Amino acid sequence: MKITFLGTGAGESYPGLWCCCPHCAYARKEGGKNIRANSCAVVDDRLMLDMGPMCFHNAARFGVDLTQVTTLLVTHPHPDHLYPRHLHWRETDEASLHLAYEEQITFGGPRFTPLPELQIYGNTYTEQILHPMLAEAEKLRIRFHLIRENESFSAGEYQVTPIRNQHHEAGFAHSYILQHGGKTMLYGLDTGGFDTDMMETLLAHRYDLIIMEGTMGIRTTEGGHMSLKKNALFRHTLMESGCLKEGSRFLLTHMSPHWCPPHDLYTVMAGNCGMEVAYDGMVVEI
Repeated sequence: MKITFLGTGAGESYPGLWCCCPHCAYARKEGGKNIRANSCAVVDDRLMLDMGPMCFHNAARFGVDLTQVTTLLVTHPHPDHLYPRHLHWRETDEASLHLAYEEQITFGGPRFTPLPELQIYGNTYTEQILHPMLAEAEKLRIRFHLIRENESFSAGEYQVTPIRNQHHEAGFAHSYILQHGGKTMLYGLDTGGFDTDMMETLLAHRYDLIIMEGTMGIRTTEGGHMSLKKNALFRHTLMESGCLKEGSRFLLTHMSPHWCPPHDLYTVMAGNCGMEVAYDGMVVEI
């Protein structure tokens, strides 16, 4: 599996939209990996993990073509993870797609190329947010599937297991265990941890890659998010349980500028705990 990070920031992005704190000021001055859009990742250019406001802009920046994505796994419906308006731009006059472009444009648009049907997977909260789009599912070439935590399903060639997160009310957010080609990864956003029944499922696998939210960074109170300390404890639990394969990597994403130092600094701190800090445009293969 090839994983491309199309965004690694939290809700406020990095730097914060209306903030000039030392972290935000540093990011604006130094640029590069210190700049983060809302969190999103794509696997093998075919399976998306969340669809936030800036994912298509970053995809264009990093040379990723999202037009052939066939699966979208939604962790939860907060707007930095799910921006339904993107689906509106899938609309077209399908009958005109066989025409030359010069003729198609007289019919309007906004899409002028064929698309595969997009299979969207999410919980009931996600379904509610997507309801206006699902009313036009055929026209937009989308289909929604309701997930059930701890029940695995096949999404194309991938085996997926939803894991309930500790984030807002129970069932509001889910992480995903993703398996393909003998490789296993965990994509864990947004959560402050996992309940006992979910930990039993998590500890039943051996992972080639862990991608985990690290929103709260060096803060000591986290709520429904992870901090560097909690990330390190979770990694230790996986190691003690024999869940990390030799050479497996633990990457942090979903960075808040107010509690996560800029990438140039935080990558050293995370490295001292055996973890890496992901950045926009980063590509990982397992």
